[in-house]
Amino acid sequence: MRLTRLFLLTTGLLLALVSSLLLRSIWTDGRQVAAAELGLAAMQRAYLAMKVAEKASAERGPTIPVLNDTEPAAPAKRARLQEFRRATDAAFDEALTALADSSDAASLSTLGQLQKAQRELARARVEVDRVAALPHAQRSAPGQRLTRAPIDLMFAVIDTVLAGVTTQSAAAETVYPELSMPLVGARYAAELREYAGRLGSQFTTPLATGQPPGREEQREIPLLTGRIEQLRKLIALQARAGHTPAPLLAAIADMEAQYFAVSLPFIEQIAERGIAGRPYGLDSAEFVARYVPPMKSIVALRDALFAAARDSATQRVAEARQRMAINAALGLAVLCIELTVFLLIRHRVLLPLLRSTQAMNAVMRGEVVQPAANPATLLRTDEIGDMARAVSALQEATQHGRALEAEREQLIAQLRQASDTDFLTGLLNRRAFTEQAARLIAQARRHGWPVALIVFDMDHFKRINDEHGHPAGDAVLLATAEIARGQVRQGELLARHGGEEFILLAVGCRPDEARQLAERLRQALAAHPVPLPDGAPLRVTASFGLAWVEARQPVELDELYRNADRALYHAKSTGRNRICSHDELRSPTPD
Repeated sequence: MRLTRLFLLTTGLLLALVSSLLLRSIWTDGRQVAAAELGLAAMQRAYLAMKVAEKASAERGPTIPVLNDTEPAAPAKRARLQEFRRATDAAFDEALTALADSSDAASLSTLGQLQKAQRELARARVEVDRVAALPHAQRSAPGQRLTRAPIDLMFAVIDTVLAGVTTQSAAAETVYPELSMPLVGARYAAELREYAGRLGSQFTTPLATGQPPGREEQREIPLLTGRIEQLRKLIALQARAGHTPAPLLAAIADMEAQYFAVSLPFIEQIAERGIAGRPYGLDSAEFVARYVPPMKSIVALRDALFAAARDSATQRVAEARQRMAINAALGLAVLCIELTVFLLIRHRVLLPLLRSTQAMNAVMRGEVVQPAANPATLLRTDEIGDMARAVSALQEATQHGRALEAEREQLIAQLRQASDTDFLTGLLNRRAFTEQAARLIAQARRHGWPVALIVFDMDHFKRINDEHGHPAGDAVLLATAEIARGQVRQGELLARHGGEEFILLAVGCRPDEARQLAERLRQALAAHPVPLPDGAPLRVTASFGLAWVEARQPVELDELYRNADRALYHAKSTGRNRICSHDELRSPTPD
């Protein structure tokens, strides 16, 4: 192949490579932007469904006084109920319109659930109006539960709406997993608002009849109170799980100050009075006026959680767009530089060389005597010497170019290795682990092998950094990686998963072998003090979470990691320096 054609082909291949890398980068960033935007849209639809649950739940507040109203009925109470019904209908209309504009499966499912909830709410309202139209004596007669039945129907409405919230939230999390944590928190807050409302609704019949709570209410009140406390702890746990914005902390503190410090103690007092047979000292309207307003702090927390998720996703969209613009600009700049270099080389090197070659061909045809190709020829000052020197210079330039190409390939290989390796420990990083683990798990599926996943986390690592400094923390991570390498067998995949957390995937490893491997790791870490930079030895321990899938069972890496991570959290919460497996979490525990 002639040199001119070879140069054109090489340049074309380089241009194609740079262009493909540029297009791939833009395509990847574009997918991230699209995923974040789809996640934001799904999150907004989930939020509208949450508002429906909030408004439908809030409608129970003015419903209770109407059901317990004396004769003649108070028009103000009826007017207030109609106002809340209009607010609920408006929330339904807004959510249904948004869902009708989306054609994905999750939105269609949520649309059907909200339409079902709307029909259930219509039936509940008919029942409310029917019971409210009965004589007060009949509604409040001892042993009658006429005022309770409509409220139970309204409970069912919220259950249907919350099912739609879960469906839409799951769709948002699937499209854009970064929304998982804040959306879960927002769902917790929505459920907390509903359970707080249900707790207040348990006093509908007792307040109407002036009688103590019935057996059903006495059973439901502690269950609802327990669920409320559980959701409170889950929200607090999520707030501690990562960086929590100041507005979110303020919303949590406001909920604690208003609902948990005021409303919950108040309702406990009312329950104690009723169970003890003492007068309640207030009617249903006064009860609603005191209990319901502080619940707005729960709604404010839900909105704060949603705002945090929305702001995070919006920021990621902006960053992805900025990164896409920068990559596009850099890629175009590289293409322009490469084209410029190509044109310069063509005009300053290839064309003169072509003319020199033509002259040499003329010499070879006998038009000019061909000089001897020896060192003396290079010293001549005539045209032949110029051509010989040009040929020699071209050879040197070609060799230099090959050396540069080899250096470039070596650098690419080094960069590829660096992209797969954790810079501190030399282990695989999280991205490389995920890619290689996917291949190993696919192989395990084909052959029906068992798979085990071990996640371990250094105990009290923050304390080590705080007391001994970050160099000591780095020394602990390096020593941990070295010890773990010594325990890992060929074919097992070890990586630093992030921070002080390490992960190990073993294919073809039975559960008992996996536990033995984890125990060897735990004992090795505990038995080898880490020499700190100042020379002092430091004993370190780690907590282990273990999950596995038996042979010929379906296996998914994400599910394995979630099970192992929950087991790790259980190991840390029950004393550290121990191993906990996912099957222990499923074991029944005494009440």
